[in-house]
Amino acid sequence: MAERVEYLPLGSVVVIKGGYKKFVIVGRGLMVNINGGQKYFDYAACEYPEGIIGDRVMYFQHKDINKVIFEGYKDEENELVVQAINDIYTDNKIERADTKTVKMEMNNGKNAGRV
Repeated sequence: MAERVEYLPLGSVVVIKGGYKKFVIVGRGLMVNINGGQKYFDYAACEYPEGIIGDRVMYFQHKDINKVIFEGYKDEENELVVQAINDIYTDNKIERADTKTVKMEMNNGKNAGRV
């Protein structure tokens, strides 16, 4: 069974392991088409303070977060959404994409997207 995640609220600002750039979370619990297959990511984020530029969005897992700079707004509705995301992905035994593997595949020219 997949592990449950304490998803950060939308609007949270984080730094990813191995980096220094800040990203603001704009999506959670996403299935993304990459290299002809479905990959599951905990988060989608855009650069901070730039925001979304074109279609540039970064996907990553909760375990990839090095530091939380700011935690976004959360309330009861947020908790319901987090519970629903966890229920869907754990009940259906959907595995998270390995961000390092996906990045390597993309760097090998298999996809022009960005992870």
